[in-house]
Amino acid sequence: MRGRKKAQLQISFGMIFSIIIIIATIAIAFYVISYFLNLNRCTQVGLFYSALNSEVNKAWEGDITQKTFTQGIPNPVEKVCFGNFSQSYQKVDAAEYDYLRRFWRQDKNVFLYPASSSCDSNLAFFKLSHVKTDEFFCAPVKSGKITIKIIKTQFDPLVKLARA
Repeated sequence: MRGRKKAQLQISFGMIFSIIIIIATIAIAFYVISYFLNLNRCTQVGLFYSALNSEVNKAWEGDITQKTFTQGIPNPVEKVCFGNFSQSYQKVDAAEYDYLRRFWRQDKNVFLYPASSSCDSNLAFFKLSHVKTDEFFCAPVKSGKITIKIIKTQFDPLVKLARA
Protein backbone atom coordinates (compact mmCIF):
# COMPACT_ATOMS: atom_id res chain seq x y z
CA MET A 1 0.00 0.00 0.00
CA ARG A 2 2.93 2.22 0.38
CA GLY A 3 3.45 2.58 -3.34
CA ARG A 4 0.00 3.95 -4.09
CA LYS A 5 -0.16 7.46 -5.34
CA LYS A 6 -3.15 9.67 -4.90
CA ALA A 7 -4.45 11.42 -7.98
CA GLN A 8 -3.85 15.10 -7.82
CA LEU A 9 -5.43 17.78 -9.87
CA GLN A 10 -3.16 20.69 -10.15
CA ILE A 11 -4.31 23.77 -11.96
CA SER A 12 -2.05 26.72 -12.08
CA PHE A 13 -3.12 30.14 -10.91
CA GLY A 14 -2.90 31.41 -14.49
CA MET A 15 -5.39 28.77 -15.68
CA ILE A 16 -7.87 29.60 -12.88
CA PHE A 17 -7.53 33.31 -13.63
CA SER A 18 -8.12 32.65 -17.35
CA ILE A 19 -11.34 30.74 -16.62
CA ILE A 20 -12.60 33.57 -14.41
CA ILE A 21 -11.84 36.14 -17.15
CA ILE A 22 -13.69 34.03 -19.76
CA ILE A 23 -16.77 33.73 -17.52
CA ALA A 24 -16.74 37.48 -16.79
CA THR A 25 -16.41 38.28 -20.51
CA ILE A 26 -19.38 36.07 -21.40
CA ALA A 27 -21.50 37.61 -18.61
CA ILE A 28 -20.68 41.14 -19.78
CA ALA A 29 -21.49 40.19 -23.39
CA PHE A 30 -24.95 38.94 -22.37
CA TYR A 31 -25.57 42.13 -20.39
CA VAL A 32 -24.56 44.36 -23.32
CA ILE A 33 -26.74 42.42 -25.76
CA SER A 34 -29.79 42.64 -23.48
CA TYR A 35 -29.13 46.37 -22.96
CA PHE A 36 -29.10 47.06 -26.70
CA LEU A 37 -32.23 44.97 -27.28
CA ASN A 38 -33.99 47.01 -24.59
CA LEU A 39 -32.71 50.22 -26.17
CA ASN A 40 -34.17 49.08 -29.50
CA ARG A 41 -37.57 48.66 -27.81
CA CYS A 42 -37.34 52.21 -26.41
CA THR A 43 -36.48 53.54 -29.85
CA GLN A 44 -39.45 51.76 -31.45
CA VAL A 45 -41.86 53.24 -28.87
CA GLY A 46 -40.41 56.70 -29.44
CA LEU A 47 -40.71 56.31 -33.22
CA PHE A 48 -44.33 55.21 -32.83
CA TYR A 49 -45.19 58.31 -30.80
CA SER A 50 -43.33 60.55 -33.23
CA ALA A 51 -45.07 59.11 -36.30
CA LEU A 52 -48.51 59.30 -34.66
CA ASN A 53 -47.92 62.87 -33.52
CA SER A 54 -46.76 63.84 -37.01
CA GLU A 55 -49.86 62.34 -38.67
CA VAL A 56 -52.20 64.00 -36.17
CA ASN A 57 -50.52 67.37 -36.72
CA LYS A 58 -50.80 67.01 -40.52
CA ALA A 59 -54.50 66.21 -40.18
CA TRP A 60 -55.06 69.10 -37.76
CA GLU A 61 -53.36 71.58 -40.09
CA GLY A 62 -55.34 70.32 -43.11
CA ASP A 63 -59.02 70.71 -43.95
CA ILE A 64 -60.39 67.22 -44.44
CA THR A 65 -58.66 64.00 -43.45
CA GLN A 66 -59.83 60.45 -43.24
CA LYS A 67 -56.99 57.98 -43.17
CA THR A 68 -55.89 54.79 -41.54
CA PHE A 69 -52.69 55.07 -39.54
CA THR A 70 -50.59 51.91 -39.27
CA GLN A 71 -47.29 51.85 -37.40
CA GLY A 72 -45.00 49.24 -35.90
CA ILE A 73 -44.69 48.92 -32.13
CA PRO A 74 -42.44 46.62 -30.04
CA ASN A 75 -43.54 43.08 -29.28
CA PRO A 76 -44.40 43.18 -25.55
CA VAL A 77 -47.07 45.86 -26.17
CA GLU A 78 -50.45 44.15 -26.54
CA LYS A 79 -52.68 47.21 -27.06
CA VAL A 80 -52.46 50.96 -27.39
CA CYS A 81 -55.28 52.84 -25.66
CA PHE A 82 -56.56 56.33 -26.40
CA GLY A 83 -58.72 58.78 -24.47
CA ASN A 84 -59.02 59.74 -20.84
CA PHE A 85 -60.51 58.13 -17.78
CA SER A 86 -63.53 60.42 -17.51
CA GLN A 87 -64.86 58.98 -20.78
CA SER A 88 -67.06 55.95 -21.21
CA TYR A 89 -65.63 52.70 -22.57
CA GLN A 90 -66.90 49.50 -24.12
CA LYS A 91 -66.88 46.20 -22.22
CA VAL A 92 -64.18 44.85 -24.52
CA ASP A 93 -61.80 47.49 -23.10
CA ALA A 94 -62.84 47.17 -19.43
CA ALA A 95 -59.78 45.20 -18.28
CA GLU A 96 -57.35 47.63 -19.93
CA TYR A 97 -59.30 50.63 -18.58
CA ASP A 98 -59.15 49.30 -15.00
CA TYR A 99 -55.47 48.35 -15.30
CA LEU A 100 -54.33 51.66 -16.81
CA ARG A 101 -56.41 53.73 -14.43
CA ARG A 102 -54.00 52.67 -11.66
CA PHE A 103 -51.11 54.32 -13.56
CA TRP A 104 -53.17 57.27 -14.75
CA ARG A 105 -51.42 60.47 -15.70
CA GLN A 106 -53.99 63.24 -16.00
CA ASP A 107 -52.36 65.10 -18.88
CA LYS A 108 -51.80 61.99 -21.06
CA ASN A 109 -54.17 60.54 -23.65
CA VAL A 110 -52.20 57.62 -25.18
CA PHE A 111 -51.39 54.57 -23.07
CA LEU A 112 -49.41 51.40 -23.77
CA TYR A 113 -50.94 48.22 -22.37
CA PRO A 114 -49.50 46.71 -20.30
CA ALA A 115 -47.68 49.74 -18.95
CA SER A 116 -44.67 47.61 -18.05
CA SER A 117 -44.21 46.69 -21.73
CA SER A 118 -42.52 49.98 -22.50
CA CYS A 119 -38.86 50.14 -21.70
CA ASP A 120 -39.28 53.15 -19.44
CA SER A 121 -42.20 54.24 -17.28
CA ASN A 122 -42.09 57.66 -18.97
CA LEU A 123 -42.72 56.03 -22.35
CA ALA A 124 -45.80 54.11 -21.19
CA PHE A 125 -47.89 57.27 -21.60
CA PHE A 126 -47.95 60.08 -24.15
CA LYS A 127 -49.79 63.36 -24.70
CA LEU A 128 -51.13 63.96 -28.20
CA SER A 129 -52.18 67.52 -28.93
CA HIS A 130 -55.15 68.49 -31.09
CA VAL A 131 -57.02 65.18 -30.67
CA LYS A 132 -60.30 63.95 -29.27
CA THR A 133 -61.93 60.58 -28.85
CA ASP A 134 -65.61 59.85 -28.39
CA GLU A 135 -64.77 57.18 -25.82
CA PHE A 136 -61.82 55.49 -24.21
CA PHE A 137 -60.74 52.68 -26.56
CA CYS A 138 -57.86 50.31 -27.13
CA ALA A 139 -56.44 49.23 -30.48
CA PRO A 140 -54.88 45.75 -30.53
CA VAL A 141 -51.36 45.16 -31.79
CA LYS A 142 -51.48 42.62 -34.62
CA SER A 143 -48.26 41.27 -36.09
CA GLY A 144 -46.29 44.02 -34.35
CA LYS A 145 -48.41 46.84 -35.83
CA ILE A 146 -51.26 49.02 -34.63
CA THR A 147 -53.97 50.46 -36.87
CA ILE A 148 -56.32 53.36 -36.02
CA LYS A 149 -58.41 55.87 -37.95
CA ILE A 150 -57.53 59.55 -38.06
CA ILE A 151 -60.54 61.69 -39.01
CA LYS A 152 -61.04 65.44 -39.40
CA THR A 153 -63.81 67.22 -41.24
CA GLN A 154 -63.57 70.77 -42.50
CA PHE A 155 -65.21 72.40 -39.49
CA ASP A 156 -63.78 70.19 -36.73
CA PRO A 157 -61.37 72.01 -34.42
CA LEU A 158 -59.72 68.75 -33.33
CA VAL A 159 -58.67 65.51 -34.98
CA LYS A 160 -60.73 62.46 -34.01
CA LEU A 161 -59.10 59.11 -33.31
CA ALA A 162 -61.20 55.96 -33.68
CA ARG A 163 -60.93 52.19 -33.98
CA ALA A 164 -59.89 50.97 -37.40
